Amino acid sequence: MFPGHYVLEGLLTSQFYEDTTPIEATPGSPFYISLGCDTDDAIDECVGTAEGWVFVSFGGKFLFEHLPWNALYLIAVIIGARVITFFALLKLNYLAK
Repeated sequence: MFPGHYVLEGLLTSQFYEDTTPIEATPGSPFYISLGCDTDDAIDECVGTAEGWVFVSFGGKFLFEHLPWNALYLIAVIIGARVITFFALLKLNYLAK
């Protein structure tokens, strides 16, 4: 229900979709392990992509396919906040004594 999640997911998935920028994985990190670099026969340098990093870092739950639903949810939140504010301004009177 937290709108910040949908903003962050939308920004990261749209920015790094199909991004093949190389990212060097830190030994012992989940990204390092997901690349298969934790085995004995691994090479010294373990490099993945930016899109792969986003996928691994957020547990595979941040997907580009969610982008339309994120936008729809955020539009609904904004409209809902505006409607509540409008009715509050109409009905609440803080000057009444």
